[in-house]
Order: sequence, then C-alpha cells, then structure tokens
Amino acid sequence: MLHIISRLHCLDVLSRYVSAKDTLLLVEEAVYATNPKHRKHALLPSVKVKALEPDLAARGLESVCAPHIEVVDFAGFVDLTAEHSKSITW
Repeated sequence: MLHIISRLHCLDVLSRYVSAKDTLLLVEEAVYATNPKHRKHALLPSVKVKALEPDLAARGLESVCAPHIEVVDFAGFVDLTAEHSKSITW
C-alpha cells in the first residue's frame, strides 16, 4: 500500500497501520519530517520513505533531507500510484 502523508500529526498513529511492504510518500507539510533534526523524523516507520521534491523545494529542505529518503518528482509520484494497487492519504 502507498501511504500519502500530507500532515505531520498523522505520523503519530501511522506506525500502527504500516506493513513492511508499504511505501510512504511525504507531501505538503509532512516533508518537514525528512529532516533528521525534526521531532517527527523519529516517528517515520522502517519502510520505504519517499518525499515529493517540489514540496521539499518550496520549504527549502532539499539540503537537510535524510539520505535514506528518496526524493521523487511528480512523474515519480504517478509511478508510485501505478506500482501500488491501493493507496491512502493521511
């Protein structure tokens, strides 16, 4: 399943619903969690985590994004939705 996370507060409960096969895509304000120094970064589950590049750029976070988080553009976003038969937006 693809979990599209748009709000930081959703990370507080997300780990209860994520399985090892899932992928997280951080968008909008949730991209702040890509910074290892952000208080919500530790809440990211141990699954594939990706972040939307235009949202990172809009907030000036490209240089502080954790190295284990893959950055994707809009075409990558579309590819993720095609790869996963189900998705949920938080």
